[in-house]
Amino acid sequence: MSEYVEDYPVKNFPLKFEWYTGDWYELFEKQIELIQADIKRALIDDRIVVYLSCPLSSRGGGHSITNVEIARHTEQQIMKEWGTGFWVLNPAQYQMESKEGTGLIEAHARILKIEKNMDIDLDKLKKEKPLDRMGGNYMRMWTRVLVEDGNKNLGDFFSAFYFVGASNVRDFFTLGGSIDLTSGVQEYFSRKYCTDPIFHKYFSEGVDGSPLSKEEWESRRKDFFRFYTIRASANYSKGCHDEWNILKILNNMRVKEPSLGIGSQIAGYFDGRQISPGSSEKTVYPGYSI
Repeated sequence: MSEYVEDYPVKNFPLKFEWYTGDWYELFEKQIELIQADIKRALIDDRIVVYLSCPLSSRGGGHSITNVEIARHTEQQIMKEWGTGFWVLNPAQYQMESKEGTGLIEAHARILKIEKNMDIDLDKLKKEKPLDRMGGNYMRMWTRVLVEDGNKNLGDFFSAFYFVGASNVRDFFTLGGSIDLTSGVQEYFSRKYCTDPIFHKYFSEGVDGSPLSKEEWESRRKDFFRFYTIRASANYSKGCHDEWNILKILNNMRVKEPSLGIGSQIAGYFDGRQISPGSSEKTVYPGYSI
C-alpha cells in the first residue's frame, strides 16, 4: 500500500492534493472533526465566522514561532476592530507550528489508542514522514473545513476570508513602540534569540545539529530580516495561495448557483481592506495543489 495518495479532498471541488495515508490520515481526520465542531459552536452562538489565511511554516526566511505570533496578533486586531459578533478561525491554533496545535494532535493520538488500538509514536512519525515534505496534508484538512457545509459544499459556514498582509506584519513588529520596521524586526530578533530556546536553536544550529558558522548565522539572520520587512504576507505563502484559490472557486460556484448569485459571495479581505472585484475573481499560482 502506498504511503500517500493524490486525490480531491472534497468531491466535485476542483482542487487536488497529495497526503499521507495511515497514522497521519487518522490524526488529521480527528482534527477536522474538532475544527468543524468549533465552527458549529460559533455559529450556534450566532457569530459570523471569518477564516484567517496566514503564513505559518519556516519557509523563505521566516520562522514558525514568529508566524504564529503574527497570526495571533492579527486575530486579536480583527476582534478588536470588528467586535464580538465575529469568530476568527485561526489556523495557528490547529497546526503543529504552535503548542496548541501540537497538543491537539497528541490528544488525538491518545484517543485513537483507545478507539482503534493505534499506537502512534508522534516523534517517530514526524521523522519518518515529515509534514513539510507533503504540505497537502494540511491543505486537505483546510479544504474540507472551508468547503464542506453539509449541503452543496459551497462554504456556507464562512462569511469572510482574511488574508494577512504587510501592514498586519508591520503592526505586530512596531507594537512595542519601535519607530520603524527595521528597528522593530531587529529588536524582536534580539529578544527572541536571547529568551526563546527553540528560536535560539534554529538560528544557531544546522539541520544536523552542528553549530552554524559566522557566515551561515549572518545569512540566516539577514533572511529573517528580509522576510519580515518586505515579504511576510499571504503573497509569499504556498498555503495562502491555495486558500485564495479556494475562495475564488467557492465564489464562482456561488454565482452560478441559481438560488445564490453575486450577492451571496464570501467576502475577501487582504491587509485589512476588502479585496477589489477584479482581484477576487482571479486565480493565483497554486501552492500545494497539483
